[in-house]
Amino acid sequence: MSMTFSCAGHKKAAHEHHIPPDVKLYQSQDSFNKQSNQKKIIAQYAINSLGVPYQWGGHSPETGFDCSGLVVYTHQMADIIVPRTASAQFENGRIITIQNLQISDLVFFKDLKKNKDYHVGIYMGDGKFIHAPGRGRNVTYEFLNTPYFLNHYIGARSYL
Repeated sequence: MSMTFSCAGHKKAAHEHHIPPDVKLYQSQDSFNKQSNQKKIIAQYAINSLGVPYQWGGHSPETGFDCSGLVVYTHQMADIIVPRTASAQFENGRIITIQNLQISDLVFFKDLKKNKDYHVGIYMGDGKFIHAPGRGRNVTYEFLNTPYFLNHYIGARSYL
């Protein structure tokens, strides 16, 4: 199976199914509880973004998403600022091993033919991640253990 990641534009499409999560962020000093709630918020916004059309440069459910825009949006909803591009997200996040992946960690892939292109998704547990795959497609989920993604996987990062 050959898959390419596109940076081309897509027609703007309205997406009416984006509903904020039913998660309360506690005002506790306990950083573990805050971090746990931030992970839930990121995951819930990623889930709510399923079906939103791909849009190069997009970073909201109204305009559509590109892969890094989806990450920026979901993290912003949890009050976490991340760099705008997938390559900057990869370079600046805290390194996570594949064995230690947790919900809301970022998984990165590289086009082996074009040495500079990065692609990012949001890990959801059980080997699944959510991403904006490219032009003409909608935000969807995939499995890390598929041959394509295993062959292109370059690492994981966290901003929590």
